[in-house]
Amino acid sequence: MSEAVAPEAFVGELVARIAKKRTFGGHPLWLDLADGKLTAAQLKIFAVQFFLQVREFPRAVSAMHANCPFPDERMALAESVYEEETGRISGCNKPHPELFIRFGEAIGLARTDMTEGRPLPATRALIDWFELSTKQRSFIEAAAAINLAAEGQVPGAFGPMARRLQEHYGLDREAVEFFDIHEMADAEHSDVGDNIVVRHARDAAMQDRVRDALQHSLDAWWQFFDGIRAAI
Repeated sequence: MSEAVAPEAFVGELVARIAKKRTFGGHPLWLDLADGKLTAAQLKIFAVQFFLQVREFPRAVSAMHANCPFPDERMALAESVYEEETGRISGCNKPHPELFIRFGEAIGLARTDMTEGRPLPATRALIDWFELSTKQRSFIEAAAAINLAAEGQVPGAFGPMARRLQEHYGLDREAVEFFDIHEMADAEHSDVGDNIVVRHARDAAMQDRVRDALQHSLDAWWQFFDGIRAAI
């Protein structure tokens, strides 16, 4: 077991780990998508698999809220769940999965193509990790896995992706709203994770568990994109 490090230094270490294996912005599939290299058929495969995890993500945030023992963080997570499920804080006024369905329909998918889509093995593994990390691990580990490793990757990646999707795939602003909304919302959500880790991952044992949860999450996201890339 490593020795405990100061909270601020620990968060810096976790952020560096995220930057080293940043799926959104660093994975070859993400780069191909941003460069307009996917065919229409390949883009549809990506969209179906991406939707399947988008649909499950609000439940992961909800599980975090239910298991959160800290009142201030629980209030912030309640706002995150409300936004994920309604879009009424951001003003989009649609559940976030519905925003992604709009994107899918804009590229030629039917709603049922997404809602009845079959997950690839790596997609299923990622969704299973959402549940395991938020229901079977400690709340602090869940914060590292979901707030930091997932939402923490989004700011700086989704906004530029929205513009590239418009440029390369002929989509309008409404079709890519999912990406624009998350560019703004996840900056706030991931800040919640930073705050939780700073305040509560103080001893060496907890810091080691957080490192493990963070790395597992980063690996699951990378393998998720690997799975889609192999399928297309």
